[in-house]
Amino acid sequence: MDYDRAQHILLSKDKIEVKWQGESVWIDSVDKYSGVATIHPENDPRVSKNVPITELQEQASGIATE
Repeated sequence: MDYDRAQHILLSKDKIEVKWQGESVWIDSVDKYSGVATIHPENDPRVSKNVPITELQEQASGIATE
């Protein structure tokens, strides 16, 4: 995934499924300059981590896209 798409998903009112290493996650923030997103597991907002935006995958129609 690229920064622009991650930012769009972050600001969207719709639920857009995103996965990181096969796990469903929510995007909390994205940093264009470092290329890092702060995410948390869909089922546990208390656990957050920073990951490269490029490792996030959007789930669309059952097919993962980067």
